[in-house]
Amino acid sequence: MSARDGFIERAGAQALRIYPNSVDEAQGTICAIAREEGGGKVLLVSGEGAGAFAGEGRDGLLRCPLTKENAAALMTLFPYTKPVSHRGRPFTFGLGDRLGLATPGHVRAIAGYGCFPVFAQQSIRELNLTGRTFADVIAAAAFGVFQEGYKGGYGADGDHLKTKDEITYALRSGCSMITLDCSEHIDIRAAALSDEGIEALYAEIPEDVRRHYEETYLAGPLPVIGAMSPAELRRIAVVFWRAVNHAVDCYRHIQTIRTIDVDFELSIDETLTITTPAEHFVVANELALNAIRPDSMAPHFSGAFEKGVEYAGNLNDFARDFVAHQRIADHFGYKLSVHSGSDKFSVFSTVGRVTKGHVHVKTAGTNWLEALAVVAERDPALYRKAHKFAIEHRGEAEKYYHVSTNVNEIPNIDLQSDAYLPEYLKIPASRQTLHIAYGLLLAEPWFREPFFALLDAHEEDYYARLVAHIGKHLRYVTAEA
Repeated sequence: MSARDGFIERAGAQALRIYPNSVDEAQGTICAIAREEGGGKVLLVSGEGAGAFAGEGRDGLLRCPLTKENAAALMTLFPYTKPVSHRGRPFTFGLGDRLGLATPGHVRAIAGYGCFPVFAQQSIRELNLTGRTFADVIAAAAFGVFQEGYKGGYGADGDHLKTKDEITYALRSGCSMITLDCSEHIDIRAAALSDEGIEALYAEIPEDVRRHYEETYLAGPLPVIGAMSPAELRRIAVVFWRAVNHAVDCYRHIQTIRTIDVDFELSIDETLTITTPAEHFVVANELALNAIRPDSMAPHFSGAFEKGVEYAGNLNDFARDFVAHQRIADHFGYKLSVHSGSDKFSVFSTVGRVTKGHVHVKTAGTNWLEALAVVAERDPALYRKAHKFAIEHRGEAEKYYHVSTNVNEIPNIDLQSDAYLPEYLKIPASRQTLHIAYGLLLAEPWFREPFFALLDAHEEDYYARLVAHIGKHLRYVTAEA
């Protein structure tokens, strides 16, 4: 009998149900993810390298809890479970998992679509609202990858980071991608100012900076965007010059502390106004002048990209603006990034066609909402209580997310049958209300404990929902690529 067959036989004798795709061997050590009878999941380990893991042993099998420490040992033994850079991959897809349960479903969802997945994608805000760490997020992704036997590589995105301290935290936790959010260094006042108001703020910019911008952008026609007027340049400089300096400073910080290849994305989408092609060009050109080429850039596209609901806006305007931004991205050699991409199906054909499949798309809330759909089907009473809680606490949740739907648009749940409950996850107002309430709900023991127990008991239902919903996103993007 081979060592692997003996490993599987011993697991069966101990009433452990092994996930068959997870069985793997390296350096004289065999590992697998298994489910204990009447209990949760464990990592089984046997062989020469078992000493690197922490757990309880019986009959040559070490049962190890799915902790971040054991995940670190797993990533050392099986490097394919560790996040890596996606540089050079044309189509990349961010799949933020706020629950730590979705990766197996995500692995199945991406099959056949030729995309590089970023399974571990979280912002500091999401970590704070869920009580997790970057190490927790990466550990969950590593175990999920191992459970499915997926060896195609994946990334870990420290999303919407704003400071060098946050970047340091993400990189030291193992993130392979940094998305820098420059919103706190973008002067949003300029959108409402007259030319005279802009002149006053422009005069406050250091003289050498003003001279640089004028000599660089007013000397003649520019590539891709053509000539720029002095008034337009002054407004762009007022809005973005501090953000550019911050981006350069943070990029250099990344280079000094990184221990692996790190993907760098610049987010300039957290503004009140749409990013113009001229603004995009200036920001990108300033990075290039500092020898920085991001892997992706996220402008503020036309229309509304709100959480958990479809795109709202003129699709013709979006297509026209997206083409302009793609030309700039092509000129500087990076990909466009589409943030808040969950459920924005109406724009995905344009995105795929214009980028020819060279694009980064981010989703996150979809996974939480699909989990709630499982709750609605399997435990109507728990769903009803969570639904009412989300409506009652929406004002508190809106401190963290901008949404425009109205709770008065949600049908009274007391008038609906249990069979109707999953439909609430399709109604924009209730979908969005539930979407932004995730942190508040997960902090409530009456919800958290039965919720995770239910998803554990019905994990295949959850995976199937993710395959269908994430697959729909991927299908639309790749159809025109």
